[in-house]
Amino acid sequence: MSEVKELIEFDKIAAGIADIQEKGNFIPDMSTKEGYQASKRFVLDETTPTRTRLDKAHKTAKEYWKIGGQNVDKKKNEILDLLVDIQKPHQEAYKAHDQAEKDRKQKFEDDIKEKINFFNECCHQASSNNSTGISDLIDRCGEIDTEEGFYHLKKDAIKAREDALQFLNDALMSTVKREAEQQREAELAEENRLRQIQIDEQQEVMRLQQEKMDAQQAEIDRVANEAVAQAQAEANEKQRLIDVAAQAELERKRAIEREEYAKQLATQAAERAKQEEINRQQAIADEQKAADEKRAANTRHVTFIKKGAKKSLMALGVDEKKAVEIVQALSHGEIKNCTINY
Repeated sequence: MSEVKELIEFDKIAAGIADIQEKGNFIPDMSTKEGYQASKRFVLDETTPTRTRLDKAHKTAKEYWKIGGQNVDKKKNEILDLLVDIQKPHQEAYKAHDQAEKDRKQKFEDDIKEKINFFNECCHQASSNNSTGISDLIDRCGEIDTEEGFYHLKKDAIKAREDALQFLNDALMSTVKREAEQQREAELAEENRLRQIQIDEQQEVMRLQQEKMDAQQAEIDRVANEAVAQAQAEANEKQRLIDVAAQAELERKRAIEREEYAKQLATQAAERAKQEEINRQQAIADEQKAADEKRAANTRHVTFIKKGAKKSLMALGVDEKKAVEIVQALSHGEIKNCTINY
């Protein structure tokens, strides 16, 4: 009689199992809010309270009937297994829906990040493009409206776009300078080539003139040989003086041309050295500017993370001073097993 009396509460609970099973005898449609709520409310309003009641009856029975504890446990587990089986399809359904919603949100997040990553990809492509290609990349980045379609990552998209445009504009300036320098070098090379052709032509004219003079001299020699010895001597001396003067004039002109050419080469070398130094200084300035901007961005990011952590702590009831101390302790690694991510 004592056993029947102590187990009567379990029988009462068991008597209600069929009613609970009947209430849960439906297939929830997780695609609708009503279906999702129906399954969740069934677990919260029907099976969970009954399980709580069962646990309470179990504890009460064990207090008065320790000798028959194994029977009480068995009875409780039999009813618990029934409840678990009843609630299982509902619990699995809304958990599957929760996971699907989580996966959808993750894909949404990944799609936005992929759009933001396009700006970084444009920066990588800049090194393999000429000024026209870089201008096209700038246009493509500029056409993207970061005010729409980036949702909670809008600020990240705006910053990525601004950084990409700054990087691409710097790359464009460097590329334009490099292409202009290459163009100038090509033009100078062409000028030197044309100048050498002109020198070669002048030398050819002088050679022909020399040949003509030699022919004339030969004729003079032939005529002079027929004259008296004195006339021959005077003619030879006169011709020698003419040859010396002509040769001296020719050497003088050639020396002037070589000197002018050497000056041009020296000027070109000085201009190239000057431009290279300007480019080197500009590169140093650009690197310093990029480093400063990176440090400033990191400082802003760390401050933003710390402020967010402080606000979260204050939202939990921590006063502002204590919240600041906790954030500083986390930042310095003074709280074991706790970190703050930047």
